[in-house]
Amino acid sequence: MRHFLFVLTALILGSFSSAHAATCDIDRPIMFGGLDWDSAAFHNEVARIILEEGYGCETDAIPGSTLPLVTGLGRGDIDVLMEVWRDNLVEPWTAALERGDVIDLGINFPDAVQGWYVPRYLVEGDPERGIEAAAPELKSVYDLPRYASLFTDPEEPTKGRFYNCILGWQCELLNNAKLRAYGLDETFTNFRPGAASSLAAAIASAYTRGKPIVAYHWGPTWVLGSYDMVMLEEPPYSREAWEAFSDDPDNAPPTAYPTTEVSIGVNTKFAAEAPQVVAFLKQYKTTSAMASEALAFLNANKEATTRDAAQHFLETRPDVWRQWVSPEIAARIVGERRETEASSFPQEWRFPISAWVNEWIEDFVASYGGLFEAAGNQVLKLILLMEDGLQALPWWLVLVIAAVVGWHATGSLWAPVGFTVALFSVGVLGLWDLAMQTLALTTVSVLLALVIGIPFGVMLAKLPRVRRFSLPVLDAMQTLPSFVYLIPALMLFGLGKVPAVFATVIYATPPLIRLTDLGIRLVADAYTEVAADLGAERWQQLVDIEMPLALPNIMAGINQTIMMALSMVVIASMIGARGLGEQVLLGIQRLDVGQGLTAGIAIVALAIVFDRITQAYGKQEIKRPALLQPLKRLLQGASQRES
Repeated sequence: MRHFLFVLTALILGSFSSAHAATCDIDRPIMFGGLDWDSAAFHNEVARIILEEGYGCETDAIPGSTLPLVTGLGRGDIDVLMEVWRDNLVEPWTAALERGDVIDLGINFPDAVQGWYVPRYLVEGDPERGIEAAAPELKSVYDLPRYASLFTDPEEPTKGRFYNCILGWQCELLNNAKLRAYGLDETFTNFRPGAASSLAAAIASAYTRGKPIVAYHWGPTWVLGSYDMVMLEEPPYSREAWEAFSDDPDNAPPTAYPTTEVSIGVNTKFAAEAPQVVAFLKQYKTTSAMASEALAFLNANKEATTRDAAQHFLETRPDVWRQWVSPEIAARIVGERRETEASSFPQEWRFPISAWVNEWIEDFVASYGGLFEAAGNQVLKLILLMEDGLQALPWWLVLVIAAVVGWHATGSLWAPVGFTVALFSVGVLGLWDLAMQTLALTTVSVLLALVIGIPFGVMLAKLPRVRRFSLPVLDAMQTLPSFVYLIPALMLFGLGKVPAVFATVIYATPPLIRLTDLGIRLVADAYTEVAADLGAERWQQLVDIEMPLALPNIMAGINQTIMMALSMVVIASMIGARGLGEQVLLGIQRLDVGQGLTAGIAIVALAIVFDRITQAYGKQEIKRPALLQPLKRLLQGASQRES
């Protein structure tokens, strides 16, 4: 036994000594900027593996969008950005360089592309998939108006939908100007996704179903590596036109995006503290094709992670990465990789669950995507009807309605005053129309949650076996990150308001189900027994006795559902739901604290009004005024006078 422990200890110590054979020239984790697109994540992992295994450094990554991470790099919160798209960050990057906050270490890859894309099957057809060319003459951006109906925007059916760059990125602003310059703002809506993953999902969903889509995109990405896309022609690129267009896009002639040189940036203080790391990063040179190959590997192997793609690159392209480091460092990396492979969980014992799920989802979307799209259009009509109705109401009438409802719910005169002030502040902040969009989206989501949640909660209370089976499902619905719901929603419904409602309903319904179930079960059996003895049917017992007595719990569930629905508005904006959440997201993307704060205040104002009203209606002891009693008396008096 002692001999065994000695050998085990020696092996453990040996592994630790091997892992720390190299000494990093900085005694803290090196922080990489986790930019929210795949090629940046790939380059992060390649650099991190080399630094960890070759230099003995600790590394980490902070996820985020471009502008916040560029700002973080300048402040020292971030040490390294592996992809700095300088042409898309002219002002902030130049300003950071001039202040001496950051250092440009040179080109990572020199051949990044950007442009407006359509699927090739749209122009040339795809006989293998049975797709005919729907736009055979679509070659240029100037051809798009003829095909606007092909790209119909479900939210504005009279226009086509153009999927712009990510909300808050510099390319979004440039595309805004291009839409105007090409005269497309009259025939196309400017749809701005809130995240790179949302834009990729929209393209993937359309391509899987063989549907038309026109969207901005860039390379290298797994999208361009996986799908056969055609870049639409624009006016030829010229440096003079690009500089004029970048400086004053509203008044300069448009031009195609340049082929971009993407560089590596580091914090100035970090560069002084870690000269070996910086020396390695200066030698880090790739091409767009290399990243595309890695991302294609990632897409083809659904169970693989970005780190797996980086490991695959190191295995297959030693001719590239060995040029970045000394032979000693290269030998150390190879040795560490062998030890890692020996200690890793056996590959043959792993189950590719994610690959199975992805394959099933793709087949499901291809087979039933049209059906879900049709159902989504009906939900969209309800959302737009609600939105148009709210925006058609005079602002002062909305305040009056809120005041009357607040007075009836609370029986107090102070509540209407508070609700009026809260909603009035939304208008003062200039966010009234956006608040009505958010209110419409939240209202439809909550109504659907009520239709699903209350009957299901009653069923659980009446059927214990179903309840035992359903509770783990409800636990999962409440525990899973809300972003998980967006993935199938995007694939089935595309971007916009409908997937936002879908994800919100899944996220916000469980508390209503649970509290309805609890409220019904808490009703004393004596009440239902007396009702049964008096000859009441089961449905009468439920409607006349159980539901009224369970009302406080049900209203608490409705309250929680509304609050959770409102908490989804920012997440929903990432998939193009617009409203107040879009303003919060835009404030984050552009580091506009004021914009984010004002939109946040508006969301809080709506939350306060909903919260106080639903809480008040859950309190049965409040004596509420009979709103219709004066009208009833008036009608009775008129009837008596006529008789």
